Amino acid sequence: MKNNMQPELILDQMATLGDIHRENFNQIDSSVRKAFSALELESLHRVFALGDGDSYHAALATEMAFGEFAKTAYYPTPAFQFLAYDSDFVPYNFPRDTLVVGISASGGSSKVVESVRKAREISEKVLVAGLVGNEDSRVADVAGRMISAQLPELGRSPGIRTYTASVMGLLSLAIRIGEIKRHYHMEDANQLRNEIIDLADTVDQTYQAAINPAMAAAKAVKGADLISFVGSGPSFGSAYFSGAKVVESAGVFPGIQDLEEWAHVERFSYPLDFPVFLVAPPGRSYWRALELAKGVKLIGHPLLAVVSSQDTEIAELADFVFPVQGETREAFSPLLYYIAGTTFAYYLTKELGRCMFMTDNEDVMAARQEMMRQIQGAKHD
Repeated sequence: MKNNMQPELILDQMATLGDIHRENFNQIDSSVRKAFSALELESLHRVFALGDGDSYHAALATEMAFGEFAKTAYYPTPAFQFLAYDSDFVPYNFPRDTLVVGISASGGSSKVVESVRKAREISEKVLVAGLVGNEDSRVADVAGRMISAQLPELGRSPGIRTYTASVMGLLSLAIRIGEIKRHYHMEDANQLRNEIIDLADTVDQTYQAAINPAMAAAKAVKGADLISFVGSGPSFGSAYFSGAKVVESAGVFPGIQDLEEWAHVERFSYPLDFPVFLVAPPGRSYWRALELAKGVKLIGHPLLAVVSSQDTEIAELADFVFPVQGETREAFSPLLYYIAGTTFAYYLTKELGRCMFMTDNEDVMAARQEMMRQIQGAKHD
């Protein structure tokens, strides 16, 4: 039992999120500047961002930033998909016109390592970098070029701090590309960087504001066999990450979907009372989130809404409101709108009396050990 991962580890992570903005963003941003020369970034036409789990969610959450700031084609891709499929069709018409970034908090994700290695084999014209939370790691070594998102270690936990650092690394890269391509002046780029740093207090306030609704929502929906997580644009990444934290900590299945796709598919599914966790910051998709919220309530689903503290429309429909404090541009909303999901994950895990990653289930743990033995045996054969 002593190896069981207690959900309190989540709170240890949550309490320090604002400090990452205060103390670590400048280091991450500096690493981006050191990783590439101005000439290299000026030549870019496309960026592939590869990762698994939280790293892939970070790639999804920052797609808008690459469009808005870098004005560069951007492809957030699961590492295995790139490895097995996309890597054979990566264009490289000119030197340095394609960048592949392998994202791994641990720096040891096997498919990210293999994807980065394969990317380097495509052509010398392709730029390859590792965005890692461990500077002394396989991804960094294989990539040969590193963006460091390394943070002080707080112990094992579902990756919350590391997710924040990965998002920051990608946002910084998008800002830097736009700066080098002269889409805006250096002063404007520095203002964008300062906006990220200045979110520190807002992050802390948003976490505090999420606690009471998270406690109430967890108590109300603890009997649900599944919870649907929905968002669009950068909020699709936030919804995906929130769902991942719920399954990793509480073991509850997350149905993760885009706003419009939910309206086409999941609205026809039973049971009619599964909770819907809606991530809806002000921005381009808010109008569709509002329409969906109305439909969700007509069907009879409990609605858990992550919205601005100033919201007056979706908040009126929701059973539980997670008020995000302050204001920020939509491209930076992933730095705020995941906080409700991780806080909710903690309280749901407590309500269910579970341990993270099912470490309190001896049968599951034994099956995992056997699975690892078989994998290791297959590698040696």
